[in-house]
Amino acid sequence: MRAFFAIPGNLDAPDGGYVYARKILPLLAKRLSIETGPLPGGFPLPGKAALDEAAARLAAFDAPGAVLFIDGLAYGALPAATLRALEAPLVALVHHPLGLEEGLSPSEKAHLLRTEAAALVLARSIVVPSPGTARELTRLFGVPEGKITVAEPGILRGPRAAGAAPGDPLHIVSAGTLTPRKGFGVLADALNEVRDLPWRATIAGALDRSPETTALVRGKLAEFGFEDRVRLAGRLDEPGLSALYSSADLFALASFYEGYGMVFAEAMAHGLPVVASGGGAVRDTVPPAAGFVCGGGDTEAFAEALRSLLSNPPLRRGMGEAALRHGQTLPDWERTADTIANVLKRAAP
Repeated sequence: MRAFFAIPGNLDAPDGGYVYARKILPLLAKRLSIETGPLPGGFPLPGKAALDEAAARLAAFDAPGAVLFIDGLAYGALPAATLRALEAPLVALVHHPLGLEEGLSPSEKAHLLRTEAAALVLARSIVVPSPGTARELTRLFGVPEGKITVAEPGILRGPRAAGAAPGDPLHIVSAGTLTPRKGFGVLADALNEVRDLPWRATIAGALDRSPETTALVRGKLAEFGFEDRVRLAGRLDEPGLSALYSSADLFALASFYEGYGMVFAEAMAHGLPVVASGGGAVRDTVPPAAGFVCGGGDTEAFAEALRSLLSNPPLRRGMGEAALRHGQTLPDWERTADTIANVLKRAAP
C-alpha cells in the first residue's frame, strides 16, 4: 500500500504536532510506503488561495490504492466538498479540536467547530494522541469510539533531574511555544505570587510564533522585576531540552488546553514533579501522585501548587519519585509508529 501524509506549513516548526510528525514519519517509512505531501501554510484559518492550493495538492496525491493521512491542523479546516471529492480513504491525525485553541474570536471558533464536525464524518479512521482527545471528539462531534485509535507520542528521556545545588535557589523549568494556549502569562503571575521564596526559572520555547504573547510575557517579567530570575531560553533541541529538565527541581506549565501534553510526560520521565493546568488530556497525562493539575487560568491555585512544592522538600521528592516511576511506563516512538501503521493498513483499499 501507499500512503501520503499531508501536513500544512513548515514541518520543522516547533509546535508539538510537528514534533509528532517528524518523529513518526521515518518510523512509518520502515513499515509501509509513505510520502510527505506538503500543504500550504495558513491553517487552521487559511484564505481561499490556500484552500484552493490544498485541494489541488490533495487531488494530486489521490492515487489508486493510496491512503491519505491528513494532519488535523489542516483536516478539520478543509471544506467537506474538498474531502468528498477525494477517492482515497481518509485518515485524520487530530491533536486536539481546532475550535478549542486559545485566541480565537467567537466566530472563528464556531466556524472551526462546524468545519471539523463535517470533516470528521468523512474520515475512515481518526488517530489521536491521547484518550482525552478521543473523548473530546466523541463529546463535541459525536465521533464513534470505534473510529478512533489512540497513538500516544513517544517520550524524550534523559538523566534523572539533579536539581539545584545545596544553598542555591530551586530551579523551575517550563517548556512550550509561547502562544496564548500555553498560559505563560498565568505562569508569570503565579511566579509573582511566590516571589518571597528562593527560586529561579527557565522557560524553553520558540519566541516567534506569537509575538503578542512573547511581548506580554516580557512585559510581565519586567513589571515584576524578574529579568534576572526568569530566563527565556528560546527553542532548544532535544539534547538541550533534556539537559534543562535534568537541571531542574520541578516543572510548571499553565496551559489552558492540551491534546496530550508531551512536555509534562517528558518532565516526569526525567523525575520532575509537575504543576500543570488546563483541560483536554492534562489530567490523564499527570497522575495525582506526580504533581498538581489546576484549572486553566486559575492563577491562585497554580501559585499555591508552586508554593507547596517549593517549600516542602519531602513532598517534592515524593512527587518526583512518582513522576519517574510513571515516566518509565510511557511509550516510545516505535510503539506509536506501529499503532499508526496498523491504522493505515486497515484503511487501505
